[in-house]
Amino acid sequence: MKNLLQEFRTELTQTVLNRLWSAWSQVGVMGGAAPSRSRIVDPEPLLLLTWACARQDARMFDEVLDWLVENGRWINVMRLTALMKADKVCPPSLVGAVAAFMAERVRTPKWRNLARTCRPESGASTEPLFQHQGKPLVLMDQESDGIFSAYGWLRSAIWLREQSQKLPTWTPASLVLKCRAFFGVSIRADVFAYLVAHGPGTASRLARELGYSQRGVQETLMDMQSAGLFQTRYDGSRKEYSIDSARGWPLLFEATPQRAEWFNWRAYGRAVSIIWDKAFTIKEEGLSDYLFESEMAKALKEAQPDFIAAGLALSERPTTGEFLDKLKRD
Repeated sequence: MKNLLQEFRTELTQTVLNRLWSAWSQVGVMGGAAPSRSRIVDPEPLLLLTWACARQDARMFDEVLDWLVENGRWINVMRLTALMKADKVCPPSLVGAVAAFMAERVRTPKWRNLARTCRPESGASTEPLFQHQGKPLVLMDQESDGIFSAYGWLRSAIWLREQSQKLPTWTPASLVLKCRAFFGVSIRADVFAYLVAHGPGTASRLARELGYSQRGVQETLMDMQSAGLFQTRYDGSRKEYSIDSARGWPLLFEATPQRAEWFNWRAYGRAVSIIWDKAFTIKEEGLSDYLFESEMAKALKEAQPDFIAAGLALSERPTTGEFLDKLKRD
């Protein structure tokens, strides 16, 4: 049975990390494979999922850190904080360690404030940051990084290759980031990007997918509507907003005929984290085939609504085999 669990962990890790590499490679992270399909990068939920899953891939973890040093100005740290608290995809102490790392290199209050918010209590336990097959990779005769150690994570000193591309290297997948360069790092930029790429949406749907308050989204939509770019229509009591993508895309990517798909990274991250946590915390001792599938079936059922929201609907009673096949083919 242990082999079955190990095989599932291996396939899950490879499949998810490949998806993450593909996403980051489209916005300038070095080392990722070319994606089979272009999807718009939503940086905050993607960062949270990456930090959690890249504990199985130290190279990815540090390449994304490298990218963050170059492009951290485009990250909405307030939104990152809100999603961290609401979705629980990544441990706050790990988010805090990255924020403290950034605060040492970027002299802006936003990273310092997040690092302070996520700092663990003194005397908290420590554990190795990186793992293999869920097993801790213990440091051997290496000096640990002081910043990460202060947040309870043991890892070797960080050495960045400094090969990440600094934006602007705009591609269609960088739509959200480019809108932030145009509008500022704000809810306005993300709302505009969503409507250009996704199509029509209500204030409640935008708030749910983007992680902002419905009131904040509603006020933003009403303000932007006054510029005459949005169309609105009523479906009963629902007010739906849209923008002509034939105008939006050329405005931002005049010389690029290609487009990228909107992808609900927030829902995908929540769903994957449920399966990931179960796979890497399940007790191996005495675990039969039946118990393994039974425990994973519970996790898959819990994650089903978010998989549906991310366009990855599973059957009513999915097996681990169906889940992995769906994940690989998407």
